[in-house]
Amino acid sequence: MLRRTVLLCCLLFPSIAVSQTAIVSRNVYLRSDPSTAHPAIRKLLPPAQIQLLETAPTNGFYHVKAETESGWVWGRNIRIQARLSGSSLLIESSPVDNIPQDWGKGTPQNSVFDGEEGSCATSGDGGDSATNLLKNRVDVPSAYHSVTWNAINNTSYPEGAKRSRADWTPSQLDAIAPFEGVPVALEGFLYKVKVESSSPNGNGGETTNCHAHLAADVDWHMPLTASSGQGENLAVIVETTPRLRQAHPNWTVARLKPWTENVSSHANAAFNGQPIRIFGWLMLDPEHQDMITEGLRSTLWEIHPITRIEVFQNGQWTDLDSLP
Repeated sequence: MLRRTVLLCCLLFPSIAVSQTAIVSRNVYLRSDPSTAHPAIRKLLPPAQIQLLETAPTNGFYHVKAETESGWVWGRNIRIQARLSGSSLLIESSPVDNIPQDWGKGTPQNSVFDGEEGSCATSGDGGDSATNLLKNRVDVPSAYHSVTWNAINNTSYPEGAKRSRADWTPSQLDAIAPFEGVPVALEGFLYKVKVESSSPNGNGGETTNCHAHLAADVDWHMPLTASSGQGENLAVIVETTPRLRQAHPNWTVARLKPWTENVSSHANAAFNGQPIRIFGWLMLDPEHQDMITEGLRSTLWEIHPITRIEVFQNGQWTDLDSLP
């Protein structure tokens, strides 16, 4: 048992083992810091290859090495090619039906998001800032616990707790602390992809993304069911965030469409009947008890943010990033 515990600690807490490169897709300046405040070091031209020194962007810039020089480049002008190396990402050989209280957890890391609609702080622009910080984390686990739908759906949380955890009692916060922040992998069927965008002239948008309304700057709400054909009322919600999608240009609604059962409120004729596997951080969103009441989700527990997506095709799991 001790040997297993030591192994898990080694797997979960070091930085992710990556060999990560990027291709310059448009002319981009190599800069001395993540800003445009100082003169550029030099211009990089497509299709130059660069190495990422950090996996998460800072103010929309990535820390990179170009040949012998290190610096910062604007993220929208490069195409990241992530490849994980080392041992398997999954700790368990098969999914487990419960989440123990002693599973290790990562330490959230955050960065300001610089999107098409401007910059957004690590905790958004109001609302439940403590939950927003968890939604907006940019760190990526090096390994994940493989769990079933039941493991997430049956994990308890305080019933009737207020919508913002800032208004929770210490005992209510203590009740979710043993589970929140566990890196998990969940296999299921994607009910639909809902981009949390809104009209520029509307009042939509979420505080976590500073009330942004463009698809590139908002979270994508994705109900995941245990079996094909089940309703949203049985779904665990998983969400991509704009901060992490910057590093995954293949994470698009169009790319996910063959694995999506419904488009808006209609059955998707292009659905291939195959599951997907979602990797990310387990998080509780106390704001959506109304969605449970309305039959739009099964639990307040979410995988949020998603850090990796795999799709099942040709009899095997494939990283969505690697699809042509």
